[in-house]
Amino acid sequence: MDILVERRKVSNALGKSNLPGLDYTLNPYIGCSHGCIYCYARLYSEPRVGNNWGKIVIVKDNIVEILAKEIRRKKKGVVGLSTITDAYQSIEAEKGITRELLRILLENNFKVSIQTKSSLVLRDLDLLCSRLELVDVGFTITTLKDEFARIIEPKASPPSERVKALEKISAEGIKTWIFLGPIIPEISENSFSEIVEIAESTNSVLYYDKYRVKPFMYGLAKEFAEKAKKIDWNAISEKIRELCRSRGVEFIPAFDDI
Repeated sequence: MDILVERRKVSNALGKSNLPGLDYTLNPYIGCSHGCIYCYARLYSEPRVGNNWGKIVIVKDNIVEILAKEIRRKKKGVVGLSTITDAYQSIEAEKGITRELLRILLENNFKVSIQTKSSLVLRDLDLLCSRLELVDVGFTITTLKDEFARIIEPKASPPSERVKALEKISAEGIKTWIFLGPIIPEISENSFSEIVEIAESTNSVLYYDKYRVKPFMYGLAKEFAEKAKKIDWNAISEKIRELCRSRGVEFIPAFDDI
């Protein structure tokens, strides 16, 4: 998949967050090269990017400088890195923008909550370990089958790599969590037990969320969207809860109860 990379200057870095547990959002990029077929973030991106999800990434060229100035007048809070892009998507290996943003946030005693599908986050283990009290890292895992993940999350790190990264980060004493979502009918269910076991072994909190069907999902993800409409989500939720209870894993519905 060819990615069109563009550059843009921005006037602000931190945005107000409406997500639970986050005070601010910080998105170094517009768009995401992972190209996940179910990703809701395309709905919150400008139309040209959203309609070509996974094919266009806009680099916020001056966001590091903007954050360095902006952070001086901001009230301390929790920053979500990131909410409508993956801060550790492939272009970050070249640009290093996320690393600089993370450094500035930690130097200014802001808490940082990272959510990613990329093992590239391991590159910044030194920064994360320097301020254990300020960071947590979560990995989205929808399936543990690498071959299926290549279809639904074509440019993200394979789940096997995400699990290894999670284990390394947890071993350093960093607070970790798993986002099991969106729960893809029949596909995610086959991995429930193993994912809960991974959460137990890494002392990770398990957040979970159902497959929230949006109109665009009737394109590439039509099969899953149709199945999701017929699923008994309460039964799915209870299955996850029971598995977590049996292994002493803390579980939290990601947005509201299923």
